[in-house]
Amino acid sequence: MSWLSKKNIRKWLRILHRDIGFFIVGITLVYAVSGIILNHKKLHNDPAYRTVVVENKIPVGLTIGELELFFANCFDAYVLNKVLPDNEQYQLFIKGGIGSYNPNTGLLQFEVYKKKPLVFFINKLHYNQKKYWTAPADVFGGILIFLALSGIFMVRGKKGILGRGKCYLMAGFVFVLLYIWL
Repeated sequence: MSWLSKKNIRKWLRILHRDIGFFIVGITLVYAVSGIILNHKKLHNDPAYRTVVVENKIPVGLTIGELELFFANCFDAYVLNKVLPDNEQYQLFIKGGIGSYNPNTGLLQFEVYKKKPLVFFINKLHYNQKKYWTAPADVFGGILIFLALSGIFMVRGKKGILGRGKCYLMAGFVFVLLYIWL
């Protein structure tokens, strides 16, 4: 029996397909979950962050210096970087956010964007923004190509690529092409 016989090739395709498939389950799940999260990304709403909105009535008529002191004492979880006068109110520049204070009404409003650590990390992987991630991502892409191609030839007969398998394969290509053209 030759090493390159159809039976031998199918045997090795099954072994490699199975073992490599198990090896990449973790990274496949990371890419799948982050892909789903990114599919639902809305304009001005990054899924890797959550928005904290704060609205309070504080004393009326505070000067910039008084406002900075009040903010530091009462909102110590947030860092006020700068206060700028803007017509009849003040613009607040907060670490990770922005807001305003109206000295006539005492209304203080701001929103801060906080990272969702796990989502932030897996999205950075998905976008290939982590240092030294390009090589592992390319290897993963190559492995997915191998798994797709080896899977085509593992099943034989009327359920394989020469039978109804070719119909499913073509349907997959047509599905993608329809989205490209429409």
